[in-house]
Amino acid sequence: MKRILCTLFCVSLLSFPLSGEFLPAAVLNSAGAAAPDNASTVYDGVTLTEDMTWRGTVLVKGFVVVPPQTTLRIEPGAVVRFISRPGQTAAARLIVQGRLQAVGTAAAPILMTSGRSAVAPGDWGGISFASTEKRNIMEYCRIENADSGIDLRFSSITLKAVSISKSRAALRSHDSLVQMTGCTFEDLETGIEAHDSEFDLRDSTIANCRQGVVMNRSFVGISSVTIKGNALYGLLAEECRLKISSGEISENGIGARFKGGEGNIQMTRFIKNRETALHLSGSRIKVQRSLFADNSGDAVRLEDGRSLLAGNAFISNRGFNIYNAGREDANALLNWWGGTDPSAIAAKIHDAATDKNSGTLQLFPWLTEKPPLMP
Repeated sequence: MKRILCTLFCVSLLSFPLSGEFLPAAVLNSAGAAAPDNASTVYDGVTLTEDMTWRGTVLVKGFVVVPPQTTLRIEPGAVVRFISRPGQTAAARLIVQGRLQAVGTAAAPILMTSGRSAVAPGDWGGISFASTEKRNIMEYCRIENADSGIDLRFSSITLKAVSISKSRAALRSHDSLVQMTGCTFEDLETGIEAHDSEFDLRDSTIANCRQGVVMNRSFVGISSVTIKGNALYGLLAEECRLKISSGEISENGIGARFKGGEGNIQMTRFIKNRETALHLSGSRIKVQRSLFADNSGDAVRLEDGRSLLAGNAFISNRGFNIYNAGREDANALLNWWGGTDPSAIAAKIHDAATDKNSGTLQLFPWLTEKPPLMP
């Protein structure tokens, strides 16, 4: 009798997975159907009821919700595919109200992508963070073919070495806190879109998008970031507080445009942009020790006299080095204009000297050589 009871007890332990562990391939999914051969398990419209760990290949049909007080962990090398439920047009997505810890490695990154055989941008919804201020972490992850790879609403996240591509947007943020290091966002409609948020971007690249970075009413720190090859804007900011340093804004349509707001730009390269490299309108921005070179349009366009340009270098720009389009006087003292000939310097300046509708641009004294500590 004791032997029979022991046998039944051991079988019961083998029949149920341990709490929080990933369901093996042989276990039935929430709809009662066996997982397909190419996925470790299938989730079909599920709200998790306990902490869970995903590994191997996971297929999400419709959605998975990580509710408050619940943590979803995704292990290195995991592949998570998303597909709409049969008969529904709503895009599949992962919704996080609790905590997400998706931590891959350089050798074994995590992949999140469409479950379709023929993939395209917008095939699945992306990862939505809704009112979670827990320690959400994504490291060494690749997100592809989403509508919005990461969408944050009143949430916070730390991203390290995250790559998002072939999607409509990499990251959208509303009233959220984002820390990014070593990330790459490319081949998108929009790289980053932020509203009323706090951003700390470091050592990252936003490239080959229709719009690189678009921010409204946000506090933004950008350090050693490359914003390159974006069709319309590299960086568009409205009523933001900005601190930009040691980066590159190059080969975009318009390099950067700031409307309102305040902050400073230093040690930044504005090079080879197809239109205006830097456009300032109603902005209180200090631009110092930055390089404006080989831009096809104007290097700097000013709509008023609220900003300051000092200690910068202007070299080989096809348009004007500075175009003062407003009626206010502006200050651009102690810059390097590529030489010291007054007539050559004046020829690359648009202000009251040539246009009575413009304010005066104060240039003298200027530097007699390229300033040190340039990017």
